[in-house]
Amino acid sequence: MKDRTGLEDQVPLRVTVEFTDAVNRSLGVRWSPATEAGARKKFEYARIFLVELSDRPHRTYLDIVEHHPWTSVQLPPALAAGEYAIEIDAYGSASWGDGRLDAHGRSPSFTVGPVPTGEPAA
Repeated sequence: MKDRTGLEDQVPLRVTVEFTDAVNRSLGVRWSPATEAGARKKFEYARIFLVELSDRPHRTYLDIVEHHPWTSVQLPPALAAGEYAIEIDAYGSASWGDGRLDAHGRSPSFTVGPVPTGEPAA
C-alpha cells in the first residue's frame, strides 16, 4: 500500500465545470471545499489540470489561479474528442512549490466533442 503521510489534512474539493463557449471549447471552472470543516480554509493558489479519462488517465496542466476559486480555460485545440474531467490542486500559502498540497478535487466527467468546423449557427 502506498504511504499517504501528510495527506490526512488535505481538504476535498467540489469541482464544477460548465461549457461557456462550445465553438472555442472554453470552460468555466469553479471549486469549493466539499466539507464544512474545509470551508474555513483559505487557498492562495490553485493549479488546474485536464484529465483524460481513458485506460491510461493522463493529467495535462492548464493554468494557475491566484486568490479566487474560479477561472475560465480554453481547451487545447488539438484535444481529441472523449471523456475528461478537471482536477484542482489548491495550496494555502503563496509558496505552492513547497510541495504541500492543501486541497484536491475532481469534477464529474464531461464529454468533449470533435473540433467544430465551419461557421457557428446564427
